[in-house]
Amino acid sequence: MSAISILFATACSLTNAVDVTLAVHKSANGTPFDLHGMISPYVPNHSCFLLADGSGSTRIEYRGHADTGRLQCGDIVHALGTIDPYPSGMGIAICSQLVVEAHCDPPPVNMTSLLEIKRGKYDNLPVKVQGTIKEVFRDDIDPLWYYMVLTDGDKSIYMTLHSDCADLSAVQKMTGAFVAVTGLCAPWDYGFRVTLGRFINLLDFSDIEVIRPAPSDPFDIPEIVTIRFPNPEDMPTLERRRLSGKVIAVWRGNRILIKSENGDVHTVELSGSSVPEYGATIEAAGLLRTDLYRMNLSDAIWRRTNLATAKEDAAEDVHGLLRDEKGSVRIIPTLHGRTFRVRGTVQDMPSSDTQYALITLKCDTETIPVDVSANRSVLDVISIDSVIEVTGTCIVECDNWHSYSAFPHVTGITLAVRRPSDIRILKRPPWWTPRRLAIVIGGLLAMLFGVVVRNKLQKRTAALMAKFATDLKVGERTRLAVELHDSLAQNLTGVSLEIDTADKLVELDPKAMREHLGQATRTLKSCRDELRNCIWDLRNRALEEANMDEAIRQTLAPHVMGVDVAIRFNVPRERISDNTAHAVLRSIRELTINAVRHGRATKIWIAGSIDGDSLLFSVRDNGIGFDPASAPGFAEGHYGLVGITERVESLEGEFDIESTPGNGAKATIKIKLK
Repeated sequence: MSAISILFATACSLTNAVDVTLAVHKSANGTPFDLHGMISPYVPNHSCFLLADGSGSTRIEYRGHADTGRLQCGDIVHALGTIDPYPSGMGIAICSQLVVEAHCDPPPVNMTSLLEIKRGKYDNLPVKVQGTIKEVFRDDIDPLWYYMVLTDGDKSIYMTLHSDCADLSAVQKMTGAFVAVTGLCAPWDYGFRVTLGRFINLLDFSDIEVIRPAPSDPFDIPEIVTIRFPNPEDMPTLERRRLSGKVIAVWRGNRILIKSENGDVHTVELSGSSVPEYGATIEAAGLLRTDLYRMNLSDAIWRRTNLATAKEDAAEDVHGLLRDEKGSVRIIPTLHGRTFRVRGTVQDMPSSDTQYALITLKCDTETIPVDVSANRSVLDVISIDSVIEVTGTCIVECDNWHSYSAFPHVTGITLAVRRPSDIRILKRPPWWTPRRLAIVIGGLLAMLFGVVVRNKLQKRTAALMAKFATDLKVGERTRLAVELHDSLAQNLTGVSLEIDTADKLVELDPKAMREHLGQATRTLKSCRDELRNCIWDLRNRALEEANMDEAIRQTLAPHVMGVDVAIRFNVPRERISDNTAHAVLRSIRELTINAVRHGRATKIWIAGSIDGDSLLFSVRDNGIGFDPASAPGFAEGHYGLVGITERVESLEGEFDIESTPGNGAKATIKIKLK
């Protein structure tokens, strides 16, 4: 389908399965389709189905309301939908309307070949093909799936099977069997492996029909030495091979080096986590591979044998593994499998959580990696800058050949330690190594920087504290000035007026004169009490208390001798400002003094709490009570309740008092918190 056809399809519905498949692959998102066809066998799951028509077949995901689990192979359906985006970058055919029109028997699945499958002739169609299962392994990124490699001559294809269908051990027993498999030919992987190519999805383990079973003994296969001068491209087509010999190296966790009885060295990559130790004589069986220097095995299993142990090779002292006789840098493949002894300084150590344990050894002008994965205990006795002598097997690291590379690349040389005694410490590092000296200097610089920063912070903190203290003093002075102005200044002005009036009435109305003088006397007494309270506030530290109950007790202490006072003020001090706290304490003190002095109370209850965004508190007593409507006020020289009212109103609050003669009194104050 051309690009012009795809663009035109956005306006016209796709009407055949092949066009839908191509549109999905080209991510022609938004393109509608209108298909008539048959439900094909081998549906991957109940939310998907395969629709086949005269052009071919396509995979469709259904997101409507019908139960796709009731669909049967052979149903003739009418499907409408669009191509939607998929996370992998391709599209996906989404069916929104599905109508089952009829039912007929599905056609049989015919035998085909891997060549026809790879040509795309059977995309999204059920296929049946024969071949030999070469490899079986669990998916490394999705452990719920198994992969199998099916080969037929020089052709191979991947097959997938969900882990719910069988145990991995049962599937692995199929390795080497000649089988006929029936499954769905998927043109691509909708997951992460977008370039996997065509593969066969098996719906059940029973889809594998064994024609010739794998050998009951997995080691009952030809030896590797029976192959003479093979072409590298022929090796993947050959059956599994075995070899016997002595393990002369273990490295990278699952790789071993085997030296056969004829002296050949082979690299074996094991399939499991079990690894033989150095010196063991074993038999290994696996897939044949080559790095063009020797024949190797991959995906191999192993077992011990009773072969005679070959004599251990003597170690060769060497000063340059990466240089030839003329001193030129060169990696010589014939070093592979030989035993060498080198001396050098440890430059780097592996961390404890790394999969492979590699030590970097500096030898003269060369840096050689030393693999101690099979002997991690040596890491406890060596350290960076130690001078050590290492004896081990030389590994010429080289990839196996594949058809997309002219030659496998030699990536370097690794020395594999055979046993813990292969490492001998010649000189331990001095305490004052350059690395440690740099650490100490860095630590001292960090400490110096910390001291400088701390001094600056201390100076800044001291300045802030001084400013805070000054602000507190100014605030306290301002508050005191307001108190004196609102109470003493106004009261003294009233006294002056009363005296002036009395002076004018000396001869005219002696009785009225005495009333004005009495009023002046009562006002002066009130001024005295107010001044005493102001002086007490200056000396009192109640505002500094973190607990309001304790602040109230300190404020009332001089005025409630012999009176039982119960305080339950459940208000966090940090919720109210100093100005509000001062008003609260002054109001409680005034109400308490009134209850004791005028109400002759012997028991006083003080309570407070937070009510939403307001502070609510009350003062209740068991005194003689009074009539609030006829209570003496400013004219009679009683300023307490008037002062409380003015103080509460300045804070946008409410003040209410309830009392009747003989039943005590209860004052309630509500202040809005800011």
